[in-house]
Amino acid sequence: MKDQQFSVLPQPMPEREELRGLPQAPRIIMEISRMLRYRVRSKETEAGVMQSHAARLLMAHLAVCGKMSQLALAEKTHFSTPTVSILLRKMEQEGYVLRMPDERDRRVMLVSLTKKGITFDREHLDRISENDRRATAGFTPEEEEILVSLLLRMQDNLKER
Repeated sequence: MKDQQFSVLPQPMPEREELRGLPQAPRIIMEISRMLRYRVRSKETEAGVMQSHAARLLMAHLAVCGKMSQLALAEKTHFSTPTVSILLRKMEQEGYVLRMPDERDRRVMLVSLTKKGITFDREHLDRISENDRRATAGFTPEEEEILVSLLLRMQDNLKER
């Protein structure tokens, strides 16, 4: 059943007098991000753990890297090992992942996507692709290149140094 929280696009944050005169680009980016996230989630019928960004991140790493240890997932995502363990337990209960001991070292738990997990990941990527195409409709390759260049510069400005 579709989650009711995504049935209507929520209104954007109201204009704030205190923010006038500041660069508008970061707030526009936040609003676009919110809209993209809404559009992906509004077309999903799954409830449960996969509504969590953290679970989606674990799934993405498993989809790209294949079978991995829980410790490797924690290191790649920068989540604590207890957080990864809890998320994986929920994902396993809902049928998205399978955890099994490593044949070479039985103390290590390896995690892989199940058929349900692979299907969810593929459908999620399809929704993202559709969003990306819609968001950039009408852009020339040059315009997209300029936009990407500017966004990467903003991203670099925000990185910890």
